[in-house]
Amino acid sequence: MENILKRHPHSAVVVLSVWEPILPTDWNPPGSGVLRRLSDTRVHQFWDSDHRVAFALKNTAGALRPNCCEHNGILWDLAAVYPPGVRWGEVAPAPVFLDGAVAPVANELETAISKALGGKP
Repeated sequence: MENILKRHPHSAVVVLSVWEPILPTDWNPPGSGVLRRLSDTRVHQFWDSDHRVAFALKNTAGALRPNCCEHNGILWDLAAVYPPGVRWGEVAPAPVFLDGAVAPVANELETAISKALGGKP
């Protein structure tokens, strides 16, 4: 994600990086070393210990289904793309892109972001 943002320094994209406990080593929120992996100012990171975002994505009516990234019924290590202006309410909106793991789908993710922004870099 950091590399995608570097290639589009003036893009109006906003990135929400949701960290959640999935692996046995995920006892606490990520430390500063991990958080520095996404240093772009357009990235907002938070700890979701109750998996609320993952469950909302999974339960979104009509949402795309990723080809990966589920552990014990919880979605993780994936990316979702929404067009500008989309707001979350009681039910999460359907994304225009939902897949992962993040690194292997980086090219598709970058294309989806560009399309969501109307082709603007």
